[in-house]
Amino acid sequence: MRSAIIRILVGAVLFSAVAVAQDAMPSAAAVLSELKAGNDHHVAKRYQHPHQTAARQSELASSQHPHAVILSCADSRVVPEIILDQGLGDLFDIRVAGNVASDAELASIEYAAEHLHTPVVVVMGHQKCGAVTAAAESGEAPGHLPTLLAMIKPAVASAKGKPGDLIENAVRINVENVVKQIRGSKPVLAPMVDHHELTVVGAVYSLDTGKVNWLSDGPAKKVAWLAPPGSSEQCVIAP
Repeated sequence: MRSAIIRILVGAVLFSAVAVAQDAMPSAAAVLSELKAGNDHHVAKRYQHPHQTAARQSELASSQHPHAVILSCADSRVVPEIILDQGLGDLFDIRVAGNVASDAELASIEYAAEHLHTPVVVVMGHQKCGAVTAAAESGEAPGHLPTLLAMIKPAVASAKGKPGDLIENAVRINVENVVKQIRGSKPVLAPMVDHHELTVVGAVYSLDTGKVNWLSDGPAKKVAWLAPPGSSEQCVIAP
């Protein structure tokens, strides 16, 4: 009987701790406002370098509560903590060439959204993206690159014939496609988006200016894309 009571008390304490963490998480609007302000610091080169102390490191040793997931390109010039002026424990970084979302990336986002209660996902492409450029070029790619580039090629196809620079348009469309993919990903993320528990936005970073251009939502539509072999995702439906 005593052990049962102890288990109940321990469970109550753990539940309370989770509830407190959830209550302490800022709103999506507040998170986006902070990220935009952080990017302004980067553009002006007037960094605040928040949460980079020994005390912060010690605080994070037992738990983490990142307020934003950043799905960005693995490009060495696109470092979320620097261009958004954030610190330890602030961002849940997922970095992959072309900022694509295969099952592995989607699983990482699901973990952050469902278990860490992170309220915002930012899909961030960037100017002069090498992966997008490679997807736009003809010819054979070596190694595992064809699988990656196949996920970007629909954006390149959509960009062809549009006014403006092909690569810049493809970078933006690729971000928009991945945003829609995440918003429509079942069984975990789509319901969270529908219930306003998760906000997914797109952005494109300028290598020239350091400015992040936050993309506005377009009309809902079906987006076809090529998934890697074995993936459970075949197409995306925007909510």
